[in-house]
Amino acid sequence: MIAIGHAEDLPTAFMEAWNRHDMAALAELFIEDAHFVNVLGTWWTSREEIAVAHTATHETIFKHSRLSGTLAALTPLGPGVVALHLAWELEGQIEPDGRPGGKRRGILLLVATEEPEGWRIRVAQNTDIVPGLLAPATPVAAGAGR
Repeated sequence: MIAIGHAEDLPTAFMEAWNRHDMAALAELFIEDAHFVNVLGTWWTSREEIAVAHTATHETIFKHSRLSGTLAALTPLGPGVVALHLAWELEGQIEPDGRPGGKRRGILLLVATEEPEGWRIRVAQNTDIVPGLLAPATPVAAGAGR
């Protein structure tokens, strides 16, 4: 079992496991009943499901991928609980038709808890940043209604 002594080390451990294409090591970063929603909205509800899904994609579309990123925010949520936002970039993805994919960017939210064996991911939500698309301003966001 990988021992993560500081919550802020989780994103680096995640990226290192990804780049080694070691999905067993990646899965070890999660608690047994972790939840993970990927960029397509697929929702896995256990460490085992997370491992199986990531193993399948690392044998295909992500087998040559490289993930890099920066811890953009660490927000304490309570004793032994934090939210981490990782701003990431991915290169080397293979498209369904076999051609190389372009660079992707996104935000990975990790909610982590301090466990006896170290910090572990309890909830993950991944979001692609889609170039050129912006959410429309809402009246509240635009300053209306004040």
